[in-house]
Amino acid sequence: MKIKARRRFKEDYNRLEATLKNPVSFRKSFNKAVTLLQMGKDISKSFTVNRLINRGEGWYDCYITSDIVMIYMIQGQYVKLTAIGPAKEMYDR
Repeated sequence: MKIKARRRFKEDYNRLEATLKNPVSFRKSFNKAVTLLQMGKDISKSFTVNRLINRGEGWYDCYITSDIVMIYMIQGQYVKLTAIGPAKEMYDR
């Protein structure tokens, strides 16, 4: 699968990484999740993943760490990364 990151996602990622005390651990988990998605593997074996029914078909969230969530959409052969950040912030938007 091909990974596409929206501009908002890139901005969220950069802002989040700048605020983390341990960005290396976060990066390692994030890279693992994205690699599994790219390979078309089931990431729910390694991460907590939920379908986002209210957003429609193909939308998911994935807890990269216990309090950082990534929101993405699977559409055909593409995984569209749309947002990432602290869970409380993501669902207050």
